[in-house]
Amino acid sequence: MSVRPRKQKRSEVNARILKIHEAIAQKVVNQPELLGQVHQTLEQRYKNKLMRYGSYMLWQSILETFDNPELFKSLLLSDDERTANLRRETIFTGVLSEDERQQILSGLKG
Repeated sequence: MSVRPRKQKRSEVNARILKIHEAIAQKVVNQPELLGQVHQTLEQRYKNKLMRYGSYMLWQSILETFDNPELFKSLLLSDDERTANLRRETIFTGVLSEDERQQILSGLKG
């Protein structure tokens, strides 16, 4: 068993999360009706104090760009550290099926 530096491991996790969010972004753009549950998740987490105001506002600002799919995707998939951290606590739970997630993750191996 090899030991990886924490930074490398975090980078690999962020890469997997980004790949999942690429698929999420495309699915939501193709099926806008999924946005209802996403908004509901955002509001519930904020109401239940599971999310800070700054994260809430950042998610809100990303969702507000949905009418411009390219902008929406670029903001959701931004490679800055703040957005990478935001994706780690995604509000897009339930958008992808477990099979879809596994397909994406298995495509990253090898």
